Amino acid sequence: MYEPTHEPVPGPAQEQATAGTTGPQEGPEPAGPVLRIAVATRDGTRIDQHFGQTDLFHIYDVSTSGPRLAGRRVIAEHEIAGEDRRDTIYRLIGDCRVLLVAKIGVTPQEVLAGKGVEATDLHAGKGVEEALAAVFAAKTAALDTGPLDATDFRLLHAMLRVEDLDRSIAFYTGALGMRLIERREHKKNQFSQAYLGYGGFSQMTLELVQNWQRETPYVAGDAFGHIAIAVSSITRLCDRLSARGVPMPRPPRPQRHGEAIVAFVVDPDGHRIELVQAPENA
Repeated sequence: MYEPTHEPVPGPAQEQATAGTTGPQEGPEPAGPVLRIAVATRDGTRIDQHFGQTDLFHIYDVSTSGPRLAGRRVIAEHEIAGEDRRDTIYRLIGDCRVLLVAKIGVTPQEVLAGKGVEATDLHAGKGVEEALAAVFAAKTAALDTGPLDATDFRLLHAMLRVEDLDRSIAFYTGALGMRLIERREHKKNQFSQAYLGYGGFSQMTLELVQNWQRETPYVAGDAFGHIAIAVSSITRLCDRLSARGVPMPRPPRPQRHGEAIVAFVVDPDGHRIELVQAPENA
């Protein structure tokens, strides 16, 4: 069920001594299904290290008998001359199914997802043993093949990329009678965003995005971005989808400009679907 699918990290320093650490320790080899989890933690007690700042990862094999500390992997001892530090980390934890960190950016999270490692900061600050148990329980429960309860789910919006946001707003409001619900300017990420519709955010909306650096017109296939669905229990849903082999380029994470938790999955034709859990449903 949870056997590692990647080759072990090579080298004599693969697993470092565990002296001086607390929390789950080395013990007998676990019996039954095993989930290998990497944790960015300073001393093995709490998840307190950022992805880009940690110097080592504690590696745990978690089973029904509990977590077992398989060892520690020090980034500096696995560096290859000329290799980017992030690439070293990707290689270093490539045999793990999950990475628990205090904070991680969207880009490394998506890169890791493409390598089969689900990175999440939703357990930031929690005790390591508590988080390991929770993740293992969630992944195990996700194997349930019963029907999905989608009672509270609803379509939120469809996203289109446009060449000229003002022109598109004028069309949808003037020609099709929509109203502009909200407009945002994202200077850091260099794009403008607008939501339009026939009601408020309680109804399905159209999200329009203009990327400031885009110099050529979009074709129909490039213009479509994603559809968004409001969901409840987003981590449980994503665990369920992952267990069924659904690609998940972005595991659940807090939104940068709000309190909602979002994730992206991919349908059989490669279209992205944004899953959004509102704060009150957390």
